[in-house]
Amino acid sequence: MKALYFTISIIFTAFLAAVAYFNMDSSLTKLNLIFTEVNANPAIIILIIAVVGIFTGAFYYAFLCRAIDNPERFE
Repeated sequence: MKALYFTISIIFTAFLAAVAYFNMDSSLTKLNLIFTEVNANPAIIILIIAVVGIFTGAFYYAFLCRAIDNPERFE
C-alpha cells in the first residue's frame, strides 16, 4: 500500500505542477489543461484544483503514516 500511496501522490503532484506551469500567464477564465483550454467559471477552476490538492495531501499523509507505523515491514 505504501507504493500505491506514494505513486498516486507523485502523479497528483505532477498534475498540479503541470497545471500551475501551463497557467502562469493565462487569465483565470481559461484553464489550460496540458494542451486543452477549458472555459469555466473561475470559482469552479479554483475549487477543482483545491480538491486535487486535498487528495494529494491525503495520499502523502497516508504514505507517511504507513511508513512511520511499521518501517521494518516491507510490503
